[in-house]
Amino acid sequence: MSKYSNEFKIKVVNAYLVGEGGAGTIANKYKVARTCVQQWVAQYKLGGKFTEPTRHFSGEFKLKVLNYQQEHHLSDSKTALIFGITNIGTICAWRKKYITGGTEALFQKQGRRSKMPKKSLIPNKPREEWTKDEELAYLRMENEYLKKLTALIQEDKQREKDSKNKKSESSKN
Repeated sequence: MSKYSNEFKIKVVNAYLVGEGGAGTIANKYKVARTCVQQWVAQYKLGGKFTEPTRHFSGEFKLKVLNYQQEHHLSDSKTALIFGITNIGTICAWRKKYITGGTEALFQKQGRRSKMPKKSLIPNKPREEWTKDEELAYLRMENEYLKKLTALIQEDKQREKDSKNKKSESSKN
């Protein structure tokens, strides 16, 4: 959902179009960024409606946008306006990805990679069918888990002991 309502955007655009001032003056008056005013005016002039921010674009869409931009020799801002992309820098980022990694780079999912191992150390079969290596790996993992559990229990006991000592010292004073 957009930060500003469509009614507010129309009010700002109308103020600009009737000549109350330039984009900077209108931006100061309505306490919005100058680039927002410019973008809203351009969107309004192009189609009379405002686009909502979109977070996810398919690889096909990215490729289509870049091809269209190349064929028609358009700037990033004009291309973003035509395709309803609110952040102009998005197209530049797609172009960089395309140049460095080709079309495959446009289809890759964004985000962090998981730090969790993909393959479980525990075999997905009955224990009787485990190989010696699988059983050894499982026993090592179980041993590590128990060591960590014991260490945590000892830490908790030490904290309790320390807090009791502090209470007894403060009650003596």
